[in-house]
Amino acid sequence: MQAQSEFVIGQRYVFATLATVVALLSFINLAGMEKAILAIVLAYKALAAAPPPALERRRGWAKAGAVLGATHIVLVVSVILLNLDRLGKVVEVLRAISDVR
Repeated sequence: MQAQSEFVIGQRYVFATLATVVALLSFINLAGMEKAILAIVLAYKALAAAPPPALERRRGWAKAGAVLGATHIVLVVSVILLNLDRLGKVVEVLRAISDVR
């Protein structure tokens, strides 16, 4: 009974911490990359061997989260770098649209 109680308390600490992290990240917009970075950090924490016990089940999920997060970051950075010459035009169009309102 004591071990289960400690486990539940540990889960609640994790939920409280994640709630704070996600709330802080909601103020930041890096083309969606903040969520990808959070996914990578959480996957790293899930796969860490210390403190024991190490994650045995659902390791694939943690690895998938890390890979998908990294893929998202690579894609966003690639799209931005490949379209640097067009970004000025996009900014001009957005300014023109905001002036119409």
